[in-house]
Amino acid sequence: MKIVLKLKSSLLIMVCFLFANCKTDKKEPYKSDLKVTENLSNFTSEMTEKDTIKIIAELNMEWWIRRDELIITKRDNQIRLQTTVKEDTTFEMKYQMRTNKFPEKTIANTDNSFEEHFANKIGRTKDKTVRQYIYKIIAPNDTLTFYTDGLGDKGGEVREYYEFMNQYYPNDKEFRFPEVEIEEVDDITF
Repeated sequence: MKIVLKLKSSLLIMVCFLFANCKTDKKEPYKSDLKVTENLSNFTSEMTEKDTIKIIAELNMEWWIRRDELIITKRDNQIRLQTTVKEDTTFEMKYQMRTNKFPEKTIANTDNSFEEHFANKIGRTKDKTVRQYIYKIIAPNDTLTFYTDGLGDKGGEVREYYEFMNQYYPNDKEFRFPEVEIEEVDDITF
């Protein structure tokens, strides 16, 4: 009986010792340091492989509704771009959206040319009056919204966006601005 008691107490001491020495590795959830308000001109360089940036391009004009979503990630120290185009095919604001999801592609961005498109437009983030926005850049810690002022300004921004995206998708008609024919008329009187 004494042997069983000693064996039980030895086993109890050993179990207590094991529990006392076990370390619980509680991993802290990832907390990003990336802020696009501070790193707009080089956010892809500042990103870690756990960061994701979402850019929404709101291209709506009058009866035409189109929203592009760009997802920027970093994997194997390379910048990845995933683009989805959603467009109302009715031109009657019925929101019957056609969706075109492009394959993920690696982009060369050694000179931060991707961010330059947005950094050159930083003045568009300052005015908070109620206007339409053209871009929202959503980062883990903050969001930047870029505004346009009127239909003519929006049209110019849409054209620049198409030119920008055509660098990454040069053979795709989604990013070709439609050709506009201007007809000259003689002898106009009012």
